[in-house]
Amino acid sequence: MTAAGNWGSRYILAIGIGAALAVAMGAALLMGFRLATQLHADIGSLQTASALQAYPIEVGRELDSLREHLEVRAYEGNARAALGESVRHFDENFRALQAADHGDAARLDRINTQWRRFHALIDPVIGFHAEPYIDSDTAGTILSQAGRAQFARVRRASLYAAEHAQALRHELAAITGRLQTAASAAAVRLRGLLLGGVLAALVLAAAAAWLLISRSRHERAAREAQERTRDIMRTVREGFFLLDAGHRIGSVWSDALIRMFNREDFAGLSFHDLLKDLVPSETLATAAKYINLLWGERAHENLMKSINPLSQVQIIRENERGVKETRYLQFDFHRVSGPRGIKHVLCSVGDITSSVLLSRELQESQGNANAQLDMLIGMMRTDPVQLVSFLDTADAGLRLINAIMKEPARSDAEFRRKLEGLLRELHSLKGEAAALELHSIAERLHALEDLVGACEARQELSGADFLPLVLKLDEMLAHLRGVREIASRLALTRETPAPAAHDPLATTLETMAAQLARDHGKRWRFDASGLAGVPPRYAQTVKDCLIQMLRNSAVHGIETPQLRRSRAKSEIGRVSVAFRRGEGGYELLFEDDGAGIAPETVKEAALRKHLITESEAAAMDSRAAMALIFRPGLSTAAGVSMDAGRGVGMDVVARCIRAAGGRIGVSTNPGKFTRFKITLPATDDSDSAVA
Repeated sequence: MTAAGNWGSRYILAIGIGAALAVAMGAALLMGFRLATQLHADIGSLQTASALQAYPIEVGRELDSLREHLEVRAYEGNARAALGESVRHFDENFRALQAADHGDAARLDRINTQWRRFHALIDPVIGFHAEPYIDSDTAGTILSQAGRAQFARVRRASLYAAEHAQALRHELAAITGRLQTAASAAAVRLRGLLLGGVLAALVLAAAAAWLLISRSRHERAAREAQERTRDIMRTVREGFFLLDAGHRIGSVWSDALIRMFNREDFAGLSFHDLLKDLVPSETLATAAKYINLLWGERAHENLMKSINPLSQVQIIRENERGVKETRYLQFDFHRVSGPRGIKHVLCSVGDITSSVLLSRELQESQGNANAQLDMLIGMMRTDPVQLVSFLDTADAGLRLINAIMKEPARSDAEFRRKLEGLLRELHSLKGEAAALELHSIAERLHALEDLVGACEARQELSGADFLPLVLKLDEMLAHLRGVREIASRLALTRETPAPAAHDPLATTLETMAAQLARDHGKRWRFDASGLAGVPPRYAQTVKDCLIQMLRNSAVHGIETPQLRRSRAKSEIGRVSVAFRRGEGGYELLFEDDGAGIAPETVKEAALRKHLITESEAAAMDSRAAMALIFRPGLSTAAGVSMDAGRGVGMDVVARCIRAAGGRIGVSTNPGKFTRFKITLPATDDSDSAVA
């Protein structure tokens, strides 16, 4: 027989012995596991039974204590609570002991019978909630009728405890002794099994050592071949590894994987485990199906590359300095065929971060160029006078915001007052920018609002939390300077000034109404009258109020066409604005025929925002509830958007009206309409402003 044949025979023999020992060890471990499980259960029941022995005596002592409290007319609530706690603990432990079947059913039934009788005497004592004492002018504090009944129940229960507590303890002690005996026997058997398992393991270890020593000569050549392969894998810059039919990585892989994935344990790792924390589960499932297709003989490999789901994967990893960074990887798959078909799938991984970042920079540059073009088109459509007026207003508003941020503040309340002021100014400016279709400015102001909202969500504020706002405000000021410069250049290119609109505010609101209808998927007719007669003193106030109320109608008021149909209303809603001279001043009416305002909905929103308490909400009538819509921070919107959700829109309206010395009222019919009536005092130029 040749040396190879001798080696093969010895190898088969060693495998057979090892398999037999492994089976024996497995059987021993299985039996040991069962014994350990039983032992664990017995020990748990033993502890439970031991603990139960103390409860009958403890309950008796607590009954005696309760009786003494009643005799000396002391407060007995704590003693009764302690009694109830002891009874509850006994019930819980006894149920656990009953649930663990240990062959003591008869004894457990006797214990249960005695305890139920005891329970029937104790339950009325524990459930007593009347006043046990009354005060008498002649006898002092004496037992009430309920107290005397309670004292009698306590006495009966105490006598029962004195007569039967020892019997209960005796039964529980018997169960404890039997469980202790069973646990000791199980421990002895478990030690024997463990000893047998250790001996089998030693024999198996000796057989394995002999097998390893015998195989060392045959593995030396294989190691040399593997070393040469490792030299190659250490030098390539791409990651390479082989996947078997079970999607597991083979023993050969390139060192570049270590740098890409920040791990070293690739051999035998499943492809799923490699990527489960790096890509979404849906993408990983698609990748698994893609690899399965590669194992099919009919799949065309070149065509398969076009549907590779891992052609670009974003991951976040720590670099050599421990700083997290984002990288982009590209996976390519190639089949490795043998005489009997496909043997492996070769996967190559390349770091394409530079290419992806360059592509994104190009896309960002293109996006910025498009945004600049959109802004330029929007500015060309905007009336120059209105544009310059808005830019002046925005400059003044941002200077005010800067002044608010510079105000000294030390407490959390002072910081939050600053945030409220910032949010009002930003919301007002954003509304006017959106009305003029200056979307780049509106979006930047919305981003500033998001930062303010993030600050408001913090548990405690400090000056450091305002630093991102300062940086974003600087960006906003730079953008406004750019817009103003473009506006100046546009003014120079116009040969003649554009004719001023007959009613510029109405035109602005009509444009804004059309844009809001498109944004929110709604339809309405906008009617405005009398806005050309707004006195210059109130021009900005009226404009700010109407912008906020129009956005409010778009989000909360006018319903979608489908919903209006279901409510037997016209698909096209109606929003109307009217400004006129009234008695002793001016009136501004704003009305929509939308969903109206439900007082209960307003109160629920105020409760969610913690603006009112439950008791305050319950005491509010409809009028008081409607007044809540002007409270800062209240919004009934489901989330934050460009037009709603901050809880400052109607607050801005109310503050503008109060600053002008006016009043605002609201009337509504849920499901039918909402009407705002604003009154403003007369001005010196009233006669010339309104015909």
